[in-house]
Amino acid sequence: MTSGRPLFERIVERTGLSSFIGPGTVERALASVGASPDVATRDDYRRALPQLRQRMALYLRGPDLDEHVRSIEELLG
Repeated sequence: MTSGRPLFERIVERTGLSSFIGPGTVERALASVGASPDVATRDDYRRALPQLRQRMALYLRGPDLDEHVRSIEELLG
């Protein structure tokens, strides 16, 4: 099972956000549930997903946002 930094990188990639915005967006969503990228588990990302979606919505709209969130949900299982 992937966790920690490798999972973080896969999540960032699936946000569809630029390499300048994506990592910070995911990191802040994790921080909101008390987790950090280096040790975050799939459960941490599941708990952070509502906050991550809200943050992604600043940059993505409608079908684009839904598509990227679904991709993250699929990765998390």
